[in-house]
Amino acid sequence: MPGFAFLHDMVITPNYCVFFQNPVTLNPLPFFLGLRGAGQCLEFSPNKSTQVILIPRDGSKAMKILETKSCFVFHHANAWEKDGEIYVDSICYESFSQIDLGDDFREVDFDAIPEGQLWRFKINLSENNVEHELVESRCCEFPTLNPNNVGEAYRYLFIGVADRSSGNAPLQAILKIDWQTGERQIFSVAPRGFAGEPLFVPFPNGVNEDDGWLLMLMYDAAEHRSDVVILDARNLNKEPVARLHLKHHIPYGLHGSFTPNYFGQ
Repeated sequence: MPGFAFLHDMVITPNYCVFFQNPVTLNPLPFFLGLRGAGQCLEFSPNKSTQVILIPRDGSKAMKILETKSCFVFHHANAWEKDGEIYVDSICYESFSQIDLGDDFREVDFDAIPEGQLWRFKINLSENNVEHELVESRCCEFPTLNPNNVGEAYRYLFIGVADRSSGNAPLQAILKIDWQTGERQIFSVAPRGFAGEPLFVPFPNGVNEDDGWLLMLMYDAAEHRSDVVILDARNLNKEPVARLHLKHHIPYGLHGSFTPNYFGQ
């Protein structure tokens, strides 16, 4: 693929691997000199298009590269095929946000940073064009779904969201979206709780798509410790199935954290 590839995530359908090439460039010199972190050496190009890269999984056709509106994507939710078109649900940012070197993270102005929102892309394979629509405007990140529906049409999406309905803010809640009915359910741990990435675990003998548990690592700022929260994915309006209080805090991270130490009872 031409240019600098910033590929953090991808999706699959029965016939394609789908990658989004963000319109960013990298100047590695400050990183090599130890002056900046790697992420601080990226520059977003708003006047360039985001490229959608389609790679046939069976190798029968050539790779296809299409263009769409300039945006930045870390994570995709899911993709599926229908009537000769490919649909992709992705968390999109209007631009790649950066915090200036030397800024105090405790004083970050969230309203000055573009929030992630859920976009749905429709890729027309016969006309080679890409359309998109905004399907969830609330600030969100870290989507998950029943793993049995990966690459297929799906009904339920679970995703970390801000407690407030608009603007950028820390993730303090989990949102369940029912694409069939349009219903939204929210489990919030605000004001002193901060949600990590949700994880869907199917029931062993589950029948419906949302038959499962939703696991979440939550930082409790009031107690300065972390909790493992287990929710019934069928109804986020119910009280948690369990809330396991750890005796320590786990540093707030992205997909996961690692420590060489074991904390026993």
